Amino acid sequence: MRVVNEVKNFVIKYKTYIVIALILISSIIYIILQNIEDKSKITINDNEIQLQSREDKIAVYITGEVKNPGVYYIDENWRLDDLIKECGGLTEDADLSEINLAEKLNDSDKIDIPKIVLEESIETDNETTSEDEGLININKASKEELKTLNGIGDTLADNIIEYREKNKFDTIEDILNVNGIGESKFENIKEYICVD
Repeated sequence: MRVVNEVKNFVIKYKTYIVIALILISSIIYIILQNIEDKSKITINDNEIQLQSREDKIAVYITGEVKNPGVYYIDENWRLDDLIKECGGLTEDADLSEINLAEKLNDSDKIDIPKIVLEESIETDNETTSEDEGLININKASKEELKTLNGIGDTLADNIIEYREKNKFDTIEDILNVNGIGESKFENIKEYICVD
């Protein structure tokens, strides 16, 4: 009973200091918690974005025809459709005909969203394409026509034209002699080219 009375007297005597101490302790705890929360946020263009903790996440790399390609840290149960939404969606040229949007993603996956390959209309004059098959004649095609082939850009189209000015393509395999065209590139275009 005596201890209780002493504590009661102490509290009455130092009531103001105890209240101030409790307010200080509460403020410090609040500031610490606020700082922890703020460290998980960033501000971009006045918009606050909550950063994902990388713990319990898997890393996947998405490239190709998406608006924001790159490495994403996502939940383990995500599907490809979730990832595509996370990176801003698809471009207008995306080809989903061979992509499984329901595919479950795994750590270290690399996903490449392919581009739609437009089939060129058959040219009636047979100057640059085979009339029967609609193929690009690599001996006669213009730079723009060569660029319609999958993976052929400005540089490779120029290389093809430069090569054929000195050497005629006798077979489609001769295109492997062009600087920058290897086996994998040839595999992608061989069904769309001819030399007649």
